[in-house]
Amino acid sequence: MVSRRTIALLLGSALVIGYIQYATVFGPVQPTLTVENNDTTAYQLSAYTVESSEQAMYLNFEVATRDGERRLKTLSQLVWPDGDRNVTLADDGVPTQQITVAPGETVTTTIDGWVRGDVAVYLGERMADNETHVYTRVRTCPRTGQEHSVTFKEDGGISASALCA
Repeated sequence: MVSRRTIALLLGSALVIGYIQYATVFGPVQPTLTVENNDTTAYQLSAYTVESSEQAMYLNFEVATRDGERRLKTLSQLVWPDGDRNVTLADDGVPTQQITVAPGETVTTTIDGWVRGDVAVYLGERMADNETHVYTRVRTCPRTGQEHSVTFKEDGGISASALCA
């Protein structure tokens, strides 16, 4: 007769093996972000995680406008870059990561602070132009195993993709 302890150990082992296989097949829990810089200047990409797209649109950022005026803008006002500089999150308690990529560099990381169902917000700034805001994206995917990528191109263009596993 098999003891309860043996059954418990077998079930526990099956759960651990199942989780490892799930993580291997479906990817990491947090989104993976790859940032590639094919331009001749450095870029900074900031990543924020919030609970919903609606909450993302109300995030507040301090910016310096083209006229040099310091003011607050919501993310909804930053969807299309308008020459703002030094874009800095003004809200507290929002998980934040910043990645700086030098010319010719590629960086891959995971988005810390993301939990299942969260929204990832990305803001890019060109460092050579007084940290001029050049890129905004909001990525929504409730599943694990996401892969996001942003490429800053030599001609100043930007391409991006997202895989929602």
